[in-house]
Amino acid sequence: MWEIDSVEQLLGFLYSASLGGIFCLGYDILRAVRAETFFSNFCIFVQDIVFSFTAAIICFLFLLGITGGELRSFVFVGLIAGFVAVRMTVSKIFFMVLKRTVKFFYTLKKLISDLFCRFFSLLFAISGKMKCKIIIFFKKFSKDAKKA
Repeated sequence: MWEIDSVEQLLGFLYSASLGGIFCLGYDILRAVRAETFFSNFCIFVQDIVFSFTAAIICFLFLLGITGGELRSFVFVGLIAGFVAVRMTVSKIFFMVLKRTVKFFYTLKKLISDLFCRFFSLLFAISGKMKCKIIIFFKKFSKDAKKA
Protein backbone atom coordinates (compact mmCIF):
# COMPACT_ATOMS: atom_id res chain seq x y z
CA MET A 1 0.00 0.00 0.00
CA TRP A 2 2.43 2.63 -1.21
CA GLU A 3 -0.13 5.17 -2.23
CA ILE A 4 -3.26 6.20 -0.42
CA ASP A 5 -5.50 8.59 -2.26
CA SER A 6 -6.85 11.74 -0.65
CA VAL A 7 -10.31 10.35 0.06
CA GLU A 8 -8.89 7.36 1.93
CA GLN A 9 -6.59 9.67 3.88
CA LEU A 10 -9.51 11.90 4.81
CA LEU A 11 -11.61 8.91 5.86
CA GLY A 12 -8.68 7.51 7.84
CA PHE A 13 -8.21 10.86 9.54
CA LEU A 14 -11.92 11.09 10.44
CA TYR A 15 -11.99 7.52 11.72
CA SER A 16 -8.88 8.11 13.81
CA ALA A 17 -10.33 11.38 15.15
CA SER A 18 -13.46 9.52 16.23
CA LEU A 19 -11.31 6.83 17.85
CA GLY A 20 -9.38 9.52 19.71
CA GLY A 21 -12.70 10.93 20.95
CA ILE A 22 -13.76 7.49 22.12
CA PHE A 23 -10.47 7.14 23.99
CA CYS A 24 -11.13 10.48 25.69
CA LEU A 25 -14.63 9.43 26.76
CA GLY A 26 -13.28 6.09 27.99
CA TYR A 27 -10.70 7.86 30.10
CA ASP A 28 -13.45 10.15 31.43
CA ILE A 29 -15.30 7.07 32.66
CA LEU A 30 -12.16 6.00 34.48
CA ARG A 31 -11.74 9.51 35.93
CA ALA A 32 -15.36 9.63 37.14
CA VAL A 33 -15.03 6.33 38.96
CA ARG A 34 -11.80 7.56 40.55
CA ALA A 35 -13.41 10.82 41.64
CA GLU A 36 -16.17 9.10 43.60
CA THR A 37 -14.24 6.21 45.10
CA PHE A 38 -10.92 6.00 46.89
CA PHE A 39 -7.97 4.39 45.16
CA SER A 40 -4.35 4.33 46.27
CA ASN A 41 -1.70 5.92 44.07
CA PHE A 42 -0.43 2.49 43.06
CA CYS A 43 -3.92 1.39 42.02
CA ILE A 44 -4.34 4.55 39.92
CA PHE A 45 -0.95 3.86 38.32
CA VAL A 46 -2.01 0.31 37.43
CA GLN A 47 -5.33 1.56 36.02
CA ASP A 48 -3.50 4.05 33.81
CA ILE A 49 -1.10 1.39 32.58
CA VAL A 50 -3.95 -1.00 31.76
CA PHE A 51 -5.84 1.78 29.96
CA SER A 52 -2.72 2.71 27.97
CA PHE A 53 -2.04 -0.89 26.94
CA THR A 54 -5.67 -1.36 25.94
CA ALA A 55 -5.61 1.85 23.89
CA ALA A 56 -2.32 0.79 22.26
CA ILE A 57 -3.75 -2.58 21.24
CA ILE A 58 -6.88 -0.92 19.84
CA CYS A 59 -4.71 1.59 17.94
CA PHE A 60 -2.62 -1.24 16.52
CA LEU A 61 -5.71 -3.09 15.32
CA PHE A 62 -7.09 0.16 13.95
CA LEU A 63 -3.86 0.77 12.01
CA LEU A 64 -4.06 -2.75 10.61
CA GLY A 65 -7.57 -2.10 9.36
CA ILE A 66 -7.11 1.43 8.02
CA THR A 67 -3.57 1.51 6.61
CA GLY A 68 -2.66 -2.15 6.47
CA GLY A 69 -0.37 -1.76 9.47
CA GLU A 70 1.68 1.09 8.04
CA LEU A 71 2.40 4.01 10.30
CA ARG A 72 0.85 7.12 8.78
CA SER A 73 1.07 10.55 10.32
CA PHE A 74 -2.54 11.49 9.49
CA VAL A 75 -3.73 8.65 11.75
CA PHE A 76 -1.75 9.89 14.74
CA VAL A 77 -2.71 13.51 14.08
CA GLY A 78 -6.34 12.37 13.87
CA LEU A 79 -6.11 10.48 17.18
CA ILE A 80 -4.64 13.49 18.94
CA ALA A 81 -7.05 15.93 17.29
CA GLY A 82 -10.07 13.80 18.22
CA PHE A 83 -8.90 13.37 21.78
CA VAL A 84 -8.24 17.10 22.23
CA ALA A 85 -11.46 18.15 20.49
CA VAL A 86 -13.61 15.92 22.69
CA ARG A 87 -11.61 16.91 25.78
CA MET A 88 -12.26 20.61 25.14
CA THR A 89 -15.97 20.27 24.32
CA VAL A 90 -18.01 17.21 25.22
CA SER A 91 -15.75 15.85 27.93
CA LYS A 92 -16.57 18.50 30.53
CA ILE A 93 -20.32 17.86 30.38
CA PHE A 94 -19.89 14.10 30.01
CA PHE A 95 -17.57 13.99 33.03
CA MET A 96 -19.97 15.97 35.25
CA VAL A 97 -22.95 13.81 34.30
CA LEU A 98 -20.95 10.62 34.66
CA LYS A 99 -19.53 11.69 38.00
CA ARG A 100 -23.03 12.30 39.35
CA THR A 101 -24.23 9.00 37.93
CA VAL A 102 -21.37 7.10 39.57
CA LYS A 103 -22.05 8.92 42.85
CA PHE A 104 -25.75 8.04 42.61
CA PHE A 105 -25.06 4.35 42.01
CA TYR A 106 -22.39 4.26 44.71
CA THR A 107 -24.84 5.82 47.19
CA LEU A 108 -27.61 3.47 46.04
CA LYS A 109 -25.32 0.45 46.52
CA LYS A 110 -24.40 1.65 49.99
CA LEU A 111 -28.07 2.26 50.88
CA ILE A 112 -29.14 -1.18 49.66
CA SER A 113 -26.31 -2.92 51.49
CA ASP A 114 -27.19 -1.02 54.69
CA LEU A 115 -30.84 -2.02 54.32
CA PHE A 116 -29.92 -5.67 53.83
CA CYS A 117 -27.61 -5.59 56.85
CA ARG A 118 -30.32 -4.06 59.00
CA PHE A 119 -32.94 -6.49 57.70
CA PHE A 120 -30.83 -9.57 58.38
CA SER A 121 -29.67 -8.34 61.79
CA LEU A 122 -33.30 -7.68 62.71
CA LEU A 123 -34.30 -11.08 61.35
CA PHE A 124 -31.61 -12.84 63.38
CA ALA A 125 -32.53 -10.84 66.50
CA ILE A 126 -36.19 -11.78 66.12
CA SER A 127 -35.36 -15.40 65.41
CA GLY A 128 -33.12 -15.52 68.51
CA LYS A 129 -35.96 -14.25 70.70
CA MET A 130 -38.57 -16.36 68.99
CA LYS A 131 -36.44 -19.49 69.14
CA CYS A 132 -37.36 -20.19 72.76
CA LYS A 133 -41.06 -19.53 72.15
CA ILE A 134 -41.09 -21.75 69.08
CA ILE A 135 -39.40 -24.58 70.98
CA ILE A 136 -41.93 -24.29 73.82
CA PHE A 137 -44.80 -24.23 71.30
CA PHE A 138 -43.58 -27.39 69.56
CA LYS A 139 -43.02 -29.18 72.89
CA LYS A 140 -46.62 -28.40 73.91
CA PHE A 141 -47.84 -29.40 70.45
CA SER A 142 -45.98 -32.71 70.62
CA LYS A 143 -47.37 -33.43 74.14
CA ASP A 144 -50.88 -32.67 72.94
CA ALA A 145 -50.35 -34.86 69.89
CA LYS A 146 -49.14 -37.74 72.09
CA LYS A 147 -52.21 -37.43 74.35
CA ALA A 148 -54.55 -37.46 71.39
